[in-house]
Amino acid sequence: MNLVQKFVKDITKENITNGFVAFLFAVTGPVAIMLLVGTKTDLTNQELSSWLFGAFAINSLISIIFSFWYKQPLVFMWSIPGIILIGSSIENYSFNEIVGTYIVTGSLLTFLGLTNILEWINKKIPIEIVMGMVAAIFLQFSLNWLYSLKETPILSGSMTITYFIIYAIPSLQRIIPPLLASLVVGVVIIFNSSQPEIFNNLNFNPIVPTIFFPEFNLKANIELVIPLAITVLFIQNGQGLAILKSAGHKTYIRPFTIACGIGSIINSFFGTVSSCLTGPVTGIIVSDDDNKNNVKISDANKLIGKERVQLLVDKHGEETFIEGIKEYKKKSAINGHYTSGIIFALLCIAFGIFSPFFTGFISSCPPGFIASLGGIALLIVLKNTFISAFSGSFSLGALVSFLITMSDLTFLNIGSPFWGLVGGFLVAKIYENNKK
Repeated sequence: MNLVQKFVKDITKENITNGFVAFLFAVTGPVAIMLLVGTKTDLTNQELSSWLFGAFAINSLISIIFSFWYKQPLVFMWSIPGIILIGSSIENYSFNEIVGTYIVTGSLLTFLGLTNILEWINKKIPIEIVMGMVAAIFLQFSLNWLYSLKETPILSGSMTITYFIIYAIPSLQRIIPPLLASLVVGVVIIFNSSQPEIFNNLNFNPIVPTIFFPEFNLKANIELVIPLAITVLFIQNGQGLAILKSAGHKTYIRPFTIACGIGSIINSFFGTVSSCLTGPVTGIIVSDDDNKNNVKISDANKLIGKERVQLLVDKHGEETFIEGIKEYKKKSAINGHYTSGIIFALLCIAFGIFSPFFTGFISSCPPGFIASLGGIALLIVLKNTFISAFSGSFSLGALVSFLITMSDLTFLNIGSPFWGLVGGFLVAKIYENNKK
C-alpha cells in the first residue's frame, strides 16, 4: 500500500476538522504576532511575505516528510518566543545580521541533535529562568494592545470585547474561535470606516520569495543565538514533545531537533525565524472526540462480523469486550493523527504561496488593528508563561531574569535577553539550587 492509499485509509472527518481548526489558529494569532514584529523593520511587503513563505510553506514540507515517515503529527512551524525575541533586538542590528544569527542557531540545533548534549543542558538550565525571560518579552508586546485601546478605541475596543464575550461562552467557541471572531470584527470595522481603500491594494499573485544573505556579527550572535536555541529546545519543542507523548506517541528528541536545525538554516535565507515543533497546534491536532468512550458492542459488527462478536462476548464477557473496543478506537485515533498534521501542512503551503495577499492587507491596516490582534493572541500565552516562570522551584531566579530582560539593559553591546538568562541562572544556582 503506497503512502497516498494509506493516507486515504487512515483519514477521518475528525482528522480533517482538527487539521483545519489548527490551520485557522496558526494563521490568526501567530501571524499577527509575526507581522507585529515585522512592522518594526524597514522591510517591504514582499520581504515580509518571504517570512511567511518560509514559516508556512517550507516548514510544512518538512512536516509532511516527517509525518509520513514517523506516522505521527510532526508539525514544524516557527518559534513565537523566538520572533518576539528578535523583535526586541531588531532595532540594534541589520536584518542581514539577524539572518546570520538564524543560521548559527540552526547549526547549533543540528549539532545538538547529533550529540547527547541535550540531556545535559536540560538538567542544567531551569525552565523557570527561560520562561522569566520570555514573559518579559511577551509583556512588552502585550502592552501595545492596551495602548491601542486609547489610540483607536472603537476598533481595538470592539475587537477586545468580541474576544472576551466569545471566550466566556463555550457554545459560541464551538462555532467560531474567539481570536478569529475578533479578527472578523476588526476587518468589518475597517471596511466600514474611512479607510476601505486598503482593500484595493491587495496582491493576489503567488509569491516570488526574496532571498536574504547573512552577515555574521559576533555581538548579535552572543545576544541572540543561545536564547533562540533555548526557546526552540525547551519552550516550543518541550511543549510539542510533551503533547505528543501524552497523546500516545513515541517521541524521538534527536531527529526532531536535527529537523529544527536544518529547517532553521533553510528558512533563514527567506528571513524566517528558527523552526520548531508546535505546541498549541499539536494539541489541536491530537484532540480526541468527546464521545470516544461511548461505545457499544454493535460498533464491532462492521469490523469482524456479528458471529465473531458474539463468540468473543461469550468467551470474555461484555465488559471486557467493550474495553477492547475502546482500546481499539483509541489506537485507531492515534494512528490517524498524522493525517491531521498533513491536512494542516497542505493548507499552510497554500497560505505561504499566497502570503503577499496577507502581508499587503495587514500592512495597510491601522496600527491599532495589528497591535490589538497580536496582543489578544498573546494573552493566554502570557498567562501560561507567568505560571511556568513563577510557580516552580526557581521563582527568584525567574524574577531576576524577568526584571533584567524588562530593563532593556545593554552591557558590552549585548542586549537584555541574554543577560536576563545569565542573571537568572546565577541567582537560581546560588540561592535556590537546594530546592531542585
